[in-house]
Amino acid sequence: MKFNERELVQASVGPADLEGRLNHKRAHKSGFKEKWFKLRSNLLFYFNINDLGQIATKQPSGVIVLENSSINLDTTSEGAFAFSIAFRDEHEKRHVFSAQSESKVEEWVTTLRQSSYEYWRSRLIMLQERLCNKTGKDPLLMYPRNQGVVRDQAWQSVPSFRSHVRHLRSSVSTTTGINTVTREANLIEF
Repeated sequence: MKFNERELVQASVGPADLEGRLNHKRAHKSGFKEKWFKLRSNLLFYFNINDLGQIATKQPSGVIVLENSSINLDTTSEGAFAFSIAFRDEHEKRHVFSAQSESKVEEWVTTLRQSSYEYWRSRLIMLQERLCNKTGKDPLLMYPRNQGVVRDQAWQSVPSFRSHVRHLRSSVSTTTGINTVTREANLIEF
């Protein structure tokens, strides 16, 4: 996936869903490095920390997009307070993290699992099914301002230029009735 670097930097600025220090390594590398992680939506940004412990927040050193991923506790192979992010069909790109305590690991794992589009889509479907079972109507098929018309009927395709263009249809037929010509014209209303 390609990103515009400036847009990515801009996306990393602002309040985070969760942020903090974690030790990080790629699955194929041997040593952990301490980095500052900042979760915004489904993007997990990480920033370098210098020798004095200061965080370089001007530009992230990387980002992990949390779609098509699974977040798992990884206590057996990497230590007591470890978890990992693995991607479908790309197990060699697994990221391993370690935190300072078990409560921090649980907080990160819970928040990361709830940050993907897939999670929120499954929640929407579950709530939709619950509402449908209770009311007998699918809440997503009803549009609030259309007086009970099903959404797909209310949202028929119309030209987007409709407010400025009047659609004129005229028919011309010959006296024999064999040839009928239909002409359509768009007239701009002044």
